[in-house]
Amino acid sequence: FLNCRSRFVSKPEKFFNRCTPRNSGPQSRDSPPKRDTGIANEKEWGINLLNENVNESGTNEDGSIWSREGGEELGDNGYRCRWTVMSGQCADCTSEWKETWWEKSDWTGYKELGSVEKSGRNGEGDSWWETWKEVLHQDEWSNLARIERSAQKQAKSGTENAGWYENWWEKYDAKGWTEKGAHKYGRLNEQSWWEKWGEHYDGSGSVLKWTDKWAETEIGTKWGDKWEERFFGGIGSRQGETWHVAPSGHRWSRTWGEEHFGNGKVHKYGKSTTGESWDIIVDEETYYEAEPHYGWADVVGDSTQLLSIQPPDKPPGVFPNLDFAP
Repeated sequence: FLNCRSRFVSKPEKFFNRCTPRNSGPQSRDSPPKRDTGIANEKEWGINLLNENVNESGTNEDGSIWSREGGEELGDNGYRCRWTVMSGQCADCTSEWKETWWEKSDWTGYKELGSVEKSGRNGEGDSWWETWKEVLHQDEWSNLARIERSAQKQAKSGTENAGWYENWWEKYDAKGWTEKGAHKYGRLNEQSWWEKWGEHYDGSGSVLKWTDKWAETEIGTKWGDKWEERFFGGIGSRQGETWHVAPSGHRWSRTWGEEHFGNGKVHKYGKSTTGESWDIIVDEETYYEAEPHYGWADVVGDSTQLLSIQPPDKPPGVFPNLDFAP
């Protein structure tokens, strides 16, 4: 399973023959997204919005063509959306790319920065697509400021039955509440694999982490692994399962668990379908991460472009029209 994944990980590196426009045309990051990279911050995305309405196009020295558009939309409650669309195509029409960027805001304090589409294809039939977004808003229940990030990425091979898809999200609030997770899927000819994982920190020391991975082949072989841990103040539990199903339908599995009492004692237990089992109490120091390694202060420091978005000036005596309906 791991070997098959690694064979396709390198595939996106050659998904797209570069066709970078020259002269005055927009410079494209014309390569597919990479697998297992998580959510890049806004500095890595390099979103650069035009400051005025633009509608232009041109042809480069190598025969490739490009176009660039930009504008601004205004709406109720101080809504403002600035956007830029750039695209290009190589001279032989075998490869092309497109990007759409935007920033949104209104008088409620809502701010949004994102890329609705980064996509392309090449002469081999390989294609890719990616989106990214980060949002600042006020949570409707706690009234705390919250920043949320999300990204979706996918690529597909034009020469073999192979492709992958990933959906990532991160959520933070000003009191340390943090949620992170991802759903992933991939296929390489006769093999397919899936992965889901999540982390939740409540800001007061309670932590939940989990992961679930599984794979299968066309002949019926299946296998997977999953685990979960819950902790608060040094007390908590871990449990998991590893399993395998043969084409004949025979299933093997091993389950395990740990109870951490917070006093240096840990109860460990488990069993498998082959008859092995254990149930013991050992002296063991409990270790877990009570706080995320990347939290509210980090995301604020990496979101300067989002925080700098400004809605139109609000006339005196005008208040936003808030809808509190369920």
